[in-house]
Amino acid sequence: MKQSTLEWQTEEGFREVINRYSNALYAVSYSVLGDYHLAQDVAQEAFIKSYLKRHTLEDPEKVGSWLTSIARNLSLDLKRKRKRMVQVMESAFHEKTHQLLEMRDSETSELVWLALYELKEETRTSVVLYYMGGYSMNEIASMLACSTSAVESRIRRARTKLKKEMSELVEKNLKEQNVGEEFERRVFKELRLRSALFDQVELTNANFLNSNLAQSIFSDAYMVEATFKNMNMSGISFRDIDLSDLKIEDAQMGGAVFRNIGLPPEDHLAAGRREEHMPLLFEKCDLHGSTLTDCNLKGVKIEKSEMEGMTIDGVSVEELLKVYKEKKSE
Repeated sequence: MKQSTLEWQTEEGFREVINRYSNALYAVSYSVLGDYHLAQDVAQEAFIKSYLKRHTLEDPEKVGSWLTSIARNLSLDLKRKRKRMVQVMESAFHEKTHQLLEMRDSETSELVWLALYELKEETRTSVVLYYMGGYSMNEIASMLACSTSAVESRIRRARTKLKKEMSELVEKNLKEQNVGEEFERRVFKELRLRSALFDQVELTNANFLNSNLAQSIFSDAYMVEATFKNMNMSGISFRDIDLSDLKIEDAQMGGAVFRNIGLPPEDHLAAGRREEHMPLLFEKCDLHGSTLTDCNLKGVKIEKSEMEGMTIDGVSVEELLKVYKEKKSE
C-alpha cells in the first residue's frame, strides 16, 4: 500500500481513503468488539469522525495509523458502554474444539472469537488485519505504528498458540468477512446528513424525525411550523431563518448556533408571507453556558428556570432579583 498525501477536501479523495482503509478499520474494530455487525458500524463512524476532523491530521502520510487509532478508541468506548467484556473460560474453549465440523456459521464465528480473545490485543489486531483485511506485514506495521518484524513475530506467535485445526478455522472465517459494496455508500449517506447544507429552501411544515443532523447548516430558509424530534443536532447552525412556530423535541443541540432568526430576508422567496415574527417557545431546555448577543428580547418571559450564573450586560440576574425581592418585601 503506497502511503501518499491524500486530498481530503474532495469526494473523490475521500472515496480513495475509504477504499484503501475500510477493511482495516473493520478489522481493528472487530478485534476489540468480537462482533462483525458492530465492527462495521464502528468503522463507518470512524470514517465520518475522521472526515469531520480531517484538519487535525498534521501528517497525511500517517493517515493509516490515525484512522485505525480512531476506530480502536471508538470500539473501546462502545465496549465500555455496552459492558461487553467477554470472559473466556478455558474449559469452554477446549470443550467446543471437537465440534468444528458440526458448527453452524454463527457458532463458528463465536468459536473463532473465543480463540482470538485468548491472544493479546496487539497480536489479535495484527492477525485480524492480516487475514480479514488482507494487508501485508508492511502495511499492518504502518497502520499500527510498529515495525514489520514485530508484526511478523505476532503472526508467528498466534499460529503457534492456536492449534492447527483452529488456526485454519480462524483464517477461513476471517477471510470470508468484508465490509461489502454498500459500505462506502452508507458512509457518504450518513456524512451528508451530518454536514448537510440547506440553503434558500422552503421547509414549511417539514418533519425531521430520528435523524442525525450534527454540523448541518440551515441558511436563508423558511421553516414555519417545522418539527425536529428525537434528533442529534450538535453543532447545527440556523442563519437568517424564520423559525415561527418551530418545534424541537428530544434533541441534542450542544454547540448549536442561532443567528439572525426572524422574518426571512427581503430577497428570500418567502419574504412577505408574514407581517411580523411569531414568538418561539423554549420549554424544559438545558441552555446552561449559552450566549445571547445582540438579540431582540422584547416581551420575552423566563419562568420556573434555573438562572445561577446568568448575567445581562455583565449584571448578575440573581443579584437583581434579590434586590427586587428585598425592596418588594419592605
